[in-house]
Amino acid sequence: MNSFFKKVLVLICICFSTNTFGQSNYSMLSHSSEWHVTYCNNGCITDLYFINRDTIFNSTNYKVLDGYHFISKTFWLREDITTKQIFMSFVQNTERKEVLIYDFSLNTGDSIIINNPISPLPSNMGYFHVDSTTTINLNGNNLKMLFLSSNNYSNKPIWIESIGSLSLINTPGGTPNVNGIGKLSCHYDTTNLIYSQLDSIDQCTYGGSIIISSNKFEHIKNQKKLLKVINVLGKGSKTQKNIPLFFIYDNGLVEKKIIID
Repeated sequence: MNSFFKKVLVLICICFSTNTFGQSNYSMLSHSSEWHVTYCNNGCITDLYFINRDTIFNSTNYKVLDGYHFISKTFWLREDITTKQIFMSFVQNTERKEVLIYDFSLNTGDSIIINNPISPLPSNMGYFHVDSTTTINLNGNNLKMLFLSSNNYSNKPIWIESIGSLSLINTPGGTPNVNGIGKLSCHYDTTNLIYSQLDSIDQCTYGGSIIISSNKFEHIKNQKKLLKVINVLGKGSKTQKNIPLFFIYDNGLVEKKIIID
């Protein structure tokens, strides 16, 4: 083999190696994701959310969210792998809207406007800045972990690339807190457990139902005042029977209840 062909062969090998093994991008929606979010009040309850199916709207591909809080199947996600951005599409006032909810390309010192579509938190919280980032190895993948804060809110969101918020998925401005709007306990990539934080529950079960802990966590026993009641779409609601409702209190607690007829 002459020197020219040797050089071409080496170049091809280098390019193949770079393209195959050098990519740090790990997709959030290219697999069957499942999130288990825990909140605690008189014991701990874990709600399950998952990717249901694909859908197309205005020639754009989306993934449909399902599970408690997303049972309407009107919450859709899409991902731009090139920019590492995640968008959520949802219905508000009979109109379908889309907002940016995550940008995993951000680095320390960068800022982003936080949107919490149809969430217990304000829908637009203004600018949050990235205080720091680190790399966490989950299931053999080196993923970026971002720590954010705001000058106007006490919230301290934490995001992980390919997973999203460590609070509710549609609440990137939320602090992971089992005593508040919730905290991610488990995340599955297809059937593989990728992330777990079992300080408030006993175990994770893929595709499992509600898990109640055995006194691992003591909820806050402070006196609390009811601020408002909202339905699964985030709209104010009367205490209707036989539908899921969120009871939001002044000490940050959120109770999810169904009043049986």
